[in-house]
Amino acid sequence: MADATGGNGAAETAEERLRRKSTPVVRRMAAEHNVDISAIPGTGLAGRVTKNDMLSYIGGAAGQPGGGAAPSRPAPAPGGAVTASPSRGPVAPAPTVDPWEGDRVEPWSRIRKLTADHMVMSRRVSPHVNTIFEIDYTRIVQIRARRKQEYAERGVNLTYLAFITKVVADNLRKHPVLNSAVSGESTLFRRDINIGIAVALDWGLIVPVIKRADELSLLGVARAINDLGERARTKKLSPDEVQKGTFTITNPGVFGSAIGTPIINQPQAAILCVGSVEKQPAVITVDGADMIAVRTKGFLSLAFDHRIVDGADADRFMADVKQGLQDFPESGA
Repeated sequence: MADATGGNGAAETAEERLRRKSTPVVRRMAAEHNVDISAIPGTGLAGRVTKNDMLSYIGGAAGQPGGGAAPSRPAPAPGGAVTASPSRGPVAPAPTVDPWEGDRVEPWSRIRKLTADHMVMSRRVSPHVNTIFEIDYTRIVQIRARRKQEYAERGVNLTYLAFITKVVADNLRKHPVLNSAVSGESTLFRRDINIGIAVALDWGLIVPVIKRADELSLLGVARAINDLGERARTKKLSPDEVQKGTFTITNPGVFGSAIGTPIINQPQAAILCVGSVEKQPAVITVDGADMIAVRTKGFLSLAFDHRIVDGADADRFMADVKQGLQDFPESGA
């Protein structure tokens, strides 16, 4: 599939194509008001400009002397996307810092600017709460050791992340509030379970989405993670493959991080963080006697939107994920 190019002839990333590819309604409004869509800070996925963004922008311009006022309440974005409500007060601009002698100034790329705006907006919109669970992966290690070669022969790398994604997808159906979004003063429960997998790249962060992940086997999940990750690194994702995520998993553990407390990917309700997986001494009970044994362990943390997810709901979800990983069935692989 040939990559689209921007006006300067350079290959566009998936995020740039997504931002440029707005809905017909937005493009018509932009043409009617002679507005450059790329100049509008978008609140949609990957900075996509929504109808509400366009209304706010046009309304703000009309709010100058001789014009009308901006709309006071956000409208649903075209296509059913949910846009975050604006903050209820002025937002202080980021300070400008003077470079010192010998410093190097690097202007932000488009994806860095979109990521920065999206993260600031998420922290402003959602009251973030975190819960952290320790997971014993020893059973996963054993299953993975037995099946890894079989998966490799089919061209698939069987990772810890595949097991985690599979168990999370299965449990999101049992805990639908974790697979929801805020829409005004209502909770929107998503039918589909579409899990985004954050991929760190040299040029920024991208989150390709595994659509209907709960309908896939472990092999299907592992294959999707491998495929989307590889095409993300080679900039071959289509815009549709980074849209309509309902839950996100980020994996800083591959870099050695014990755990993190990530920012929710709006308009989702939660994001799961995977910490490093390492061998550790642990107390186990065998035939009623306690003993020290070597176990493979790691942490999982969940950041959730406290407007719609109560702490008990989040902890019940995490407890089920923990049990699902620690008791993963051999037949499930």
